[in-house]
Amino acid sequence: MTNTDRQYKDSMRNTSIGWIGIIVTMIIMLLVQCNTALAQTVYEVKHKNQADLLVYEVKYPAQADIKYWVVEYKSQANEQKHHWYYVQYPGQAQYTIYWVDYPSQADRLVYQVKYPTQTR
Repeated sequence: MTNTDRQYKDSMRNTSIGWIGIIVTMIIMLLVQCNTALAQTVYEVKHKNQADLLVYEVKYPAQADIKYWVVEYKSQANEQKHHWYYVQYPGQAQYTIYWVDYPSQADRLVYQVKYPTQTR
């Protein structure tokens, strides 16, 4: 076997190892991105200091930081779309919320929309 043949075989082996690495990396990236959407589960607490998020319900959609829709089933909840599902216990909730009396007290101003397509 000549030196040229050996270099050719080495370069082919290194190229195939490189392609395998690229393919494995792409598969991992696809698997990570194909996660199901996180459910936006919410629990309403009784005291302000127990809440992760202080919210105030505004009268008009243009005033809101978050437009949300309340769903009937947990499987319908979606964090990116602000589809909320109210859970029975605080340990089940992704967010615990407290409804404040004034907009200045709130972390977020929210508005409940009439249709699920109106959320943002």
